[in-house]
Amino acid sequence: MNDFNYESFFNKCKVIHFKNEKEWHELRSGGLGGSEAGIIMNVSPYKTPYQLWEEKTGKTERQFVTNDAIEKGNRLEPVMFDMFKALYGHLYDVIDTKDISLSNIYYPHLKANLDGALIEKESGRKGILEIKSTTIHNGAMLKEWKDDHMPITYFFQCLHYLYVTGFDFVILYAILDIPWGDELGKQETRVMIINREDVKEDIKLYRDTAFWFWDHIENNTPPPFMETRNKELLNQ
Repeated sequence: MNDFNYESFFNKCKVIHFKNEKEWHELRSGGLGGSEAGIIMNVSPYKTPYQLWEEKTGKTERQFVTNDAIEKGNRLEPVMFDMFKALYGHLYDVIDTKDISLSNIYYPHLKANLDGALIEKESGRKGILEIKSTTIHNGAMLKEWKDDHMPITYFFQCLHYLYVTGFDFVILYAILDIPWGDELGKQETRVMIINREDVKEDIKLYRDTAFWFWDHIENNTPPPFMETRNKELLNQ
């Protein structure tokens, strides 16, 4: 869709067309992105809000980690994008967003790098396509996907994108790689829809927390050093 008007479509965002991976990393580092939403909400198993604050204020240098799971996810993302388009293209126009970065026009520190965007053909509603490929190492990780649930870090990432774009819904399209149980393991697919109307209070909670966290960055004041994850949110 080379002639697609991204600026008109993302009318609540500033659209930046980046040229390479280095520029992409620079754009991501200048604000708060969706992958950091779970950290801000203190539900990430990998990083605390304090550690993220240290990175954002330049007190520590962010390490760009790669491993087999990340490399596998990078290889699967374009495949899954095409799969979603093939399976659900009769319901949605699927828009490639891999070469653009977004920032909210009112709050430029809130940024988004989407896996794709959607237009629901029947209604014209605007949506976000979030693609995940995740390796399930044990039963506890699989339980996070039980009964049409998703890991809470992914949930807050979706809320972040809804707030930044002002769009109507998010579709999470996920492949779970379960490499245990038999010789080759197995894969399971999940397709979940989050409608903005159903999560208004959750978006407000996330927005207020993200603004609180950004104030700590701008004022160079550390947030509370929270060693434990937010158990109240994790148990919802």
